[in-house]
Amino acid sequence: MKSVVFALLAAFARAAPSTGECCQSLAAVLPSIYHGPSAADYEELVTSRWSTTSMQHPGCVVTPCSARDMSVIVNLLATRQCQFAVKSGGHNPNPGFNNIDKGVSIDLRSLNSTSLARDRSYVSLGTGLSWGRAYAAFEKDKIAFTGGICEDVGVGGLAVGGGQSLFQAGMGWVVDNVIDYEVVLASGKIVHANQKNNSDLYKALKGGSTNFGIVTKVDLAAFDFDGMWGGQVFLALEGPQADRDRMIETISNTTVDFVADNHSDVDSGIQIVATYLRNGTKVVDIAMSNTANVANPPALQPFLKLPNQIANTNRHASLAELAHETSLAIPRGFRYVTASVTVTNDKETLLDFWKATDAVYDSLKVKDQIDWLVSVVPQPALQESWAEARGGNVLGLQNVKEDQLVLWLVSRWNDASLDSTMENARQQFIDAAVSAGKKHNTYSPFIYLNYASPKQDPLCGYGADNVAFMKKVAKKYDPTGVFQRLQPGGFKLNHAQCA
Repeated sequence: MKSVVFALLAAFARAAPSTGECCQSLAAVLPSIYHGPSAADYEELVTSRWSTTSMQHPGCVVTPCSARDMSVIVNLLATRQCQFAVKSGGHNPNPGFNNIDKGVSIDLRSLNSTSLARDRSYVSLGTGLSWGRAYAAFEKDKIAFTGGICEDVGVGGLAVGGGQSLFQAGMGWVVDNVIDYEVVLASGKIVHANQKNNSDLYKALKGGSTNFGIVTKVDLAAFDFDGMWGGQVFLALEGPQADRDRMIETISNTTVDFVADNHSDVDSGIQIVATYLRNGTKVVDIAMSNTANVANPPALQPFLKLPNQIANTNRHASLAELAHETSLAIPRGFRYVTASVTVTNDKETLLDFWKATDAVYDSLKVKDQIDWLVSVVPQPALQESWAEARGGNVLGLQNVKEDQLVLWLVSRWNDASLDSTMENARQQFIDAAVSAGKKHNTYSPFIYLNYASPKQDPLCGYGADNVAFMKKVAKKYDPTGVFQRLQPGGFKLNHAQCA
């Protein structure tokens, strides 16, 4: 049996065309959306990424304007065995995840449609939209929906990766609010996946990422919304009212207490970001929000009273405005690494986590050339209760009873010669966070996919049953493994090394 498989793989390798041949075929079939290296907009298409670590040089770029365009593209690439990458917002910094050297880049930017259902119960979004543009499109209608926290994150990647949002405690993950996916399969067939049609694919897409097809549009549950209250409080980590140790302990205790009580006010949310800048400045940014538009709600009072305050931007604002403000903390144009570890919401774990990851930072000899950002993102148990009503998801959190915290590293620098140094620091961060969790028996195997390092295995963190389910779905809808073999970027089922 193995000899047959190896013979088939060898045949595929011999038959594989050059990048030039793949691009020539696309140019002939779809000239109006084809962009070769000599095109005036090629460079902008290739470099339009959040992180410069994801800059690569595809043989050509195509910008489909419809699911029909995507069908033609996928059919051609699959038939000719051409490698490709797919870019939505381009916010993932992992090399090769939204770009490709040689090969074909599929840029979703022209899939930017927005529409509101007549009964206002859902919105339809093209997956090439950014969340900031999506929010702004419906402000006049006084409508909102769950979506990304930063404005320049793409709809496409978040809608199949899980999806942190400002509405998380009260409405669950973004994927739990998707009503319908429009998907182009490996065959080129355009299908809809929802609770009635292709329900297995629908569930698998909710966290299963790029393993099943290319999503061209999503319908998201919507609700009336006329603004919110929120912003950021910036704190000096060292003085004048409290020293570093007291600040870390106070912020940690306040965070854990808030998450434990988040069920009593699901409209309020927080996200903590500790930022150590290359100029020596160390600040803690507490992003807070109340989606019911209640100013200074009781649940957030402990954060509003923290010492060492430098600035407070909280006010009544639109969802788009707050998504823009959040994005300012992690601007485009730097080199980034990212990694994610999940632990139970526990004070001792969080305190040991800060000590351990500070030790990683302190060991770096290039602190004057990097910005070290570590974020704590609440994951209240309540948010998992929203999945079942729409057919479940594959995140593997349905039986988690404890509140959790996602610990996220998102460090940046400019000099490419520091890449290996920062990749090593990322692994040390992961090891430190995992060690803190295991020390207190609070470590969770769940890894938030959209924040994961390329060396982590988030699909395995969903659990053996979900991995087996996703593999079954992938085999059904992509029997020849087009999205496993020809789209190498992202977390692939055939590469999942689950213990």
